[in-house]
Amino acid sequence: MRGRRLAARAEGLEKTLLRRIADLADSSCVDLGLGELAFPTPRAVLDGVSRGIGRWPLGYSANAGLPELRARIAASAGPDVDPGRVCVTAGSEEALFLALSVLVDPGDEVLVPDPGFPTYARIVRLWGGLPVFYPLAREDGFVLKASRIKPLLSEKTKAVILNSPANPTGAVHPRTEIERLAGLLAERGILPVSDEVYRELYYGDRRPESIRTWMPDAIVVDSLSKSCAMTGWRLGWCVVPSALAPAVTAIHQMAVMCAPVPSQRAAILVFDGAADQERKENLAELRRRRNAAVKTLRSRLGLPFIEPEGAFYIFLDVSSWRADLGGSLDIALGLAGRTKVVTIPGIAFGPGGEGFLRLSFAGTPEDFAEGVRRIAAFRSLK
Repeated sequence: MRGRRLAARAEGLEKTLLRRIADLADSSCVDLGLGELAFPTPRAVLDGVSRGIGRWPLGYSANAGLPELRARIAASAGPDVDPGRVCVTAGSEEALFLALSVLVDPGDEVLVPDPGFPTYARIVRLWGGLPVFYPLAREDGFVLKASRIKPLLSEKTKAVILNSPANPTGAVHPRTEIERLAGLLAERGILPVSDEVYRELYYGDRRPESIRTWMPDAIVVDSLSKSCAMTGWRLGWCVVPSALAPAVTAIHQMAVMCAPVPSQRAAILVFDGAADQERKENLAELRRRRNAAVKTLRSRLGLPFIEPEGAFYIFLDVSSWRADLGGSLDIALGLAGRTKVVTIPGIAFGPGGEGFLRLSFAGTPEDFAEGVRRIAAFRSLK
C-alpha cells in the first residue's frame, strides 16, 4: 500500500517492559510476575450465570451498561452518585482510557505516580499529553506525600492519577495525605483519577480511603478483575463528573458498543451479594499467602522489601546486587534465563522503581517459596 505508515500517535507503541518480561514465562518457570489472583471465579457467580444464560436477553445493552448494574455501581460509590455518571466498560483499562480521552488535549500535563502502573503514562502520551511523574519515595515507604506533588502542579495540569493500594508496591496511601491532596486539587480545579482496582484487597483493619470522600466529582476507575478473580470477564467501570459522562459513553460506543452482557449480568450477581462469602474467604487466604511470603523472604533471602498493606505484590530491594549483576532489568532477565523464575523489574514501573523487583504472591505459598529459593540460587552463581 503506497504511503503506508503508522499515525504519529501510534509510533513507538510496543509491549510494555512488564508484558515483555511476563511473556518469558514457560512451563519450566516459577512465575512470580502474576498480575492476577490464582483463584477461580466465585462458584456462586458461575452457578448464577449458568442458570441465567438461557433466559437472560443477551443482545446489546445500553451503551453505558445495563441500567440495573449502573444503579448498583452508583450506590456502591456513594449515596449521592447518580447512575448517569457511570459507564460500564470492558475492564478497568478501558475505563482509564475513556476517562483520559475526554480530559487530555495535546500539551496538557497529567501527574502519574513513579513507580506506578506503566499504562497510565502510555495513555496520556497517546492523547498528546505529557505525563509528569510524581515521586513515591522509598524513604516514605512509597506512599503518597502531597508535599511532593504540590510543586509539580501547574496551569497545564489537567489531572492527577492515584492508585491505592498501589501497584507495584502494595502501599496504601494514608488518609491524611489523600485529604491534603484533595485540598490542593480542589483549590486549583484539577480532577483526580483514582484507580481503585485493588481497594478491596487490604490487610489492615480499615478499607483504604478513596479521594472521593473529599472530592465527590473525582473520576473513579474500578473493576471486578482483582477483587473477585474475574480478569477474563472484562468487566470494569468508571464514575465521572456528570458533564463528562455523555462524551465518555460516546467514545465507549465507538470502541466496543457495550461491555459484554453476560459479564454485566455476572456483575449484578456480585453486587447483590452472591459472592460475598467466597470473597471473604479469598481475602483471608490472600492474607495467609501474604504472611507466608513475608516470612519466606525474611528467613531465606535477607534482602529489604516493602511489606505490603494491600494488593498482592512485594517490592524487593535488590539494589545491593547492582555492582555485580546490573540494574533491575538485567537481574530480572538473568533470573528468567538462568534459574527460571519470572519477576518484574522495578524499572518497568518508572525510574523510582529501579533497584527493586516486583514479586507476586497471588500464587501458592509453595510456588513463592520455590521462586525465592531460585532467586537465592541465582545470586550465588558466578
